[in-house]
This record gives sequence, structure tokens and C-alpha cells, in this order.
Amino acid sequence: MTTGLVFLAILLSAVLVHELAHFGAARSIGVPVRAFSVGFGPILFKRVWAGTEWRVSLIPLGGYVDLPGLSSRVDDDGVMHPAEGGMAEKRFGGKAWVLLAGVLANFILGTLLLTTAVVMEPGFRALTTGETPDVSGTQIVAVSEGSLAAEVGLQAGDVVLRVAGVEEPIPEQVVEAIRGAEGTLVLVVDRGGTELPIDVPWPPADLADGEVPVLGVQLTPLEVASVPPLTALVESTRFAVLAVPEMVSGFVRGFASALTGQRNEEVAGPVGIVGLVNDATQVGVASVLVLAAIINFSLAVFNLLPIPGLDGGRVLLAGVVALRGRPFRPGQEEAFHMAGILAVLALIVLITLQEVQGILSSG
Repeated sequence: MTTGLVFLAILLSAVLVHELAHFGAARSIGVPVRAFSVGFGPILFKRVWAGTEWRVSLIPLGGYVDLPGLSSRVDDDGVMHPAEGGMAEKRFGGKAWVLLAGVLANFILGTLLLTTAVVMEPGFRALTTGETPDVSGTQIVAVSEGSLAAEVGLQAGDVVLRVAGVEEPIPEQVVEAIRGAEGTLVLVVDRGGTELPIDVPWPPADLADGEVPVLGVQLTPLEVASVPPLTALVESTRFAVLAVPEMVSGFVRGFASALTGQRNEEVAGPVGIVGLVNDATQVGVASVLVLAAIINFSLAVFNLLPIPGLDGGRVLLAGVVALRGRPFRPGQEEAFHMAGILAVLALIVLITLQEVQGILSSG
């Protein structure tokens, strides 16, 4: 239940921001908006306000704004005529501003979400910069039941003061000491203000040949250096910009794999995204924010692809019209967009079927 709600919250927030950006950009250049819908399909709720019909539709997997001048006009006899008014009257620059506003909005929202996650959990700075955050101290956050750590009395909440002669070690130093210990692993921990020396016979006497010795503790830094919000914002923005080429190539590789019947972890369909949301929800709020940021970046880049029906495809055809100096024949541009949308839907269905097949085969 929680996973479903988080998934819908991430998706609807991305869609709402995207479509509101289209709406605001259109109004900023004098193009009226006939309708604004969250969701597709049958309309569940609608209300007219400020000259726009605001809708909530049945299928919450997207949304749209209805702008005049984007499609051909059909008269009472069913005859198609060139688009008139609204977007049709704007130059290429104005059209591009309206069509790309949603992409820009998703980039901005993704950057803000990632910035918030890094401020909350500085460890995510490794994602935006590749740098390990400055840490100090080590705390035991979990002890495996039946492990050697449990037998010698280590408990969750213990702070490691010394290990193998190293004062106030960080987690990496504790792990290194455990790996290098011979005969006895000597630790001193703080438990509620009391220092407790603990000697652990190491490696365990009953260790089988080839078995890796495990103490049975989960470690975390006692303190992690905080990241100033402005620094996190700059680094998150840089990450978003530099990630665009890799995301584009990832989409191309993913689509190619889907067409050849091979699974590709770089592109996730609805099933895969729900699985990622479930994993992030179990880790914590910051992880959910990071995933939401990645989804917003992915939606932005996907919409930038020059595929008819997507924002990038509409900009491409608008550029062709500007270069030709005349519009397409009535119905021709609509046919391009319909073909693009059907192709995208077919790919999504194919990827989803492959994900379901993978789940069934692994189960």
C-alpha cells in the first residue's frame, strides 16, 4: 500500500509540474489554455476557472494541456483545415518555449529533490560528485542474531572507541582491522557512557575451509560532515546536466535491447519503477527523494527525444515548419504524432512484458 502511494505521489508530482510549466509558458506568450488535465481517459472531475477547464481523469499515468493551434481544425462537414490561432500564430521561438517548458520544469524539480536528499543524507554526495563525504567515528547499528558479535556481547548502539590500537576509527578502519586481525580482535566500545573492552577470538575457530570470516555487525559513521544547501544545489545541478548524454544513450540502448528481446537494466517500465520505489521506501525518505529526482530527470530527457508525440518531436516538427516556411498538410502532423505515440506505447508494453517475464522466471 505504501509503495503504491509513494509511486503515485512521485508520478503525479512530476506530471503536475510538467503540465503546469506548459500552462504557464503558454499563458506567458498569450496562448490560451482550453483544458488542463491530470490523467488520461474518462474525466472524473472538471471545473472551469480563469478560462481553462481543469480536469482530473481516470488513468493517473500522465496528463496534458489542450492548446489551440496545435492541431488541424475540423469543420462541421468533417473536412480538415490548417491549424488556426493560438500556437499556430507563434514563431518557432515561442513554440519551443511552450513545448520545452515541461522538460525544464522536471529538470528543476529533480535538481531540488536531489539537493534536499543530499542535505538530509550527505552520503548521497557520492552520487552527485563521486566524492566520499567526510566522516568520523563508528557506531554499530545492527548485530546479526547468532553471530560471533552477538556471542561476545556487542550491541546495536555501541560506539567503537578503539580497534587494533586505532583511536576513534571510521567504519573503513574497523573493517580493515577485522580483516587483518589474527588470534584476537581487541575492541573498546562506549555503551551509554561506559567503556567496555571486548576481546573477540579471530578468526572464528569453526570457520570452514574457504569461508570468509564475518563478525556480524552493521556499521555506520558516527558523524557525517553536513553539506551546505547552496553547495548541494550547485553539485546537483551539475550532475543533472552531465547526466543528460548518458541518459540519452541509455534510452537508445534500452530500446534496442527491448526490440531484440533482451532485458536491459538501464530502462525500467512501470513494473521496474514500482520495484525501485519499494526498495527506496524501505531505506528512508532521502532515498525516495533521490529516486524521485532520477525519475524527473529521466522524464525530462525522454521527452526531449526527437520522437513525434513527445515534446522533443513536436519541437522538431515545429522547426521543420519554420524552415519550410509553410505548415504541413492538414492531418499530416497529427499522423506523425500518432505514429510516434503508438511506437512509444508499444515499447513500454514490450518492456513491461519483459519485466513480468523476468519476475516469473526468477520466481
